[in-house]
Amino acid sequence: MNTKFVFLIGLLLLLPQCGRRNMKKIFQPIQKESKMRINIEPRWTKVPAMLQAAVTLDEGITLQDAITLGINNNPTLQAQFEEIGIRQSDLIQAGFYSNPNLSTIFNIPKKDSIQTDIAVVANFSLSDLWQVPLRKKMSQDSLEIKTYEIIDAILQLRRTIQQKYLICLYNREYLQLVKEVTVVIKNIKKRIDYRYQFGYNNDLDKYFASIKVAEWQAKIIEAETELHKSYIVLHEILGSYISSTTIKLLDSIHLSCLDIFQKKLENFALSSHPLILVGQARIDRAQHTISYEKSRIVDEVTVGIAYGRDFEKGAAGVGPSFGINIPLFNTNFGNIERAKFEYKQAKKELFAQEQMILRNIGMRYIAYKSYLKQIELYNKNIIPSAVQAIEFSKKFFDRMQMNMIVFLETQIDLFQNKMMLLDLKYKATHEYSELELAVGAQIDNIDFLT
Repeated sequence: MNTKFVFLIGLLLLLPQCGRRNMKKIFQPIQKESKMRINIEPRWTKVPAMLQAAVTLDEGITLQDAITLGINNNPTLQAQFEEIGIRQSDLIQAGFYSNPNLSTIFNIPKKDSIQTDIAVVANFSLSDLWQVPLRKKMSQDSLEIKTYEIIDAILQLRRTIQQKYLICLYNREYLQLVKEVTVVIKNIKKRIDYRYQFGYNNDLDKYFASIKVAEWQAKIIEAETELHKSYIVLHEILGSYISSTTIKLLDSIHLSCLDIFQKKLENFALSSHPLILVGQARIDRAQHTISYEKSRIVDEVTVGIAYGRDFEKGAAGVGPSFGINIPLFNTNFGNIERAKFEYKQAKKELFAQEQMILRNIGMRYIAYKSYLKQIELYNKNIIPSAVQAIEFSKKFFDRMQMNMIVFLETQIDLFQNKMMLLDLKYKATHEYSELELAVGAQIDNIDFLT
């Protein structure tokens, strides 16, 4: 057998293998991007490890533990990871050339004819040489789009986990404050009841104290309910079995010091936010689509070898074969125009996305700074003044110069101010998580990324 012919056949058999990729590597870009942005390298698991998540929760988790656990076990995110495999498969498929076309024609003689001949044609698609590279670029753009869409999904899940963990912390501290003020009110009520026997307090004092005790006992029930509801949501988002059981949270509400300029956050987001990169990739895909559709005006050009033989005449021969589709009716004009409109649309959507990101950063940045200022006022002025009011009212109450209800109200006012401070801390950390999502990365990592 001809050596060159064997080599050609072997080369054709190996071509499909050249398109195959190591599927373990297709997830590495997502792991790398996630690691740089939020210090977490996600895992792509076959089945969400709910049992592992449950064991970890029993041992207690920090906020960073919760984020890692949720990203690695959240079933919704794990389902989105499969999209990477789909897009990678599309890219592999786009790189394949068309199969060769082998056709033959036999003329079988009839009774009134003695002519017998045969023709064999083997054609390859010559148009693949310029169409396949463009098709691969389009698939590569689609893979890049999906990659950054999943990065954005990871950032959104991180934000959601932060906020759900924060709600649990808030509800836990709020319940503790409610219990503390209830104990204080109960103790004051006991003193009122005792003094009432000797005529030092009237019926109004007694009724008012009873009402306040009942009110705050009702608040305890409400706070316990909200805490258990927040545990259910946290269980779900972390990929654990849904339950209202207590989760041991090892962190407390933490306020980050925002000492970075807003302009720097905006510059980073406009160049590196996943949604900005998605928009840029969509523009690239539209441009490549325009080129691809233009290349398909003549959508099929074939070249090959033809063999013919006339048995009656005893003649045979081998020669080149060439075929082309003449664009007489279908000039692909519609697809080209569609791609041009998609290009214009992608540019407008990118501009809209930039405006939305700038708006979100501006709003979140201002809001967070505002909450920090309010928190400072509560810590330096309001809470200390409320404590002084209690000391003042207690001193005059002990001298029998002030009604005990006033003393009770000052105690309640102190705890209400503590609750307001807790509420401000919750809102501040909530805004900070939204700010990081708007920026597209953990703010502490921006100096490293830039």
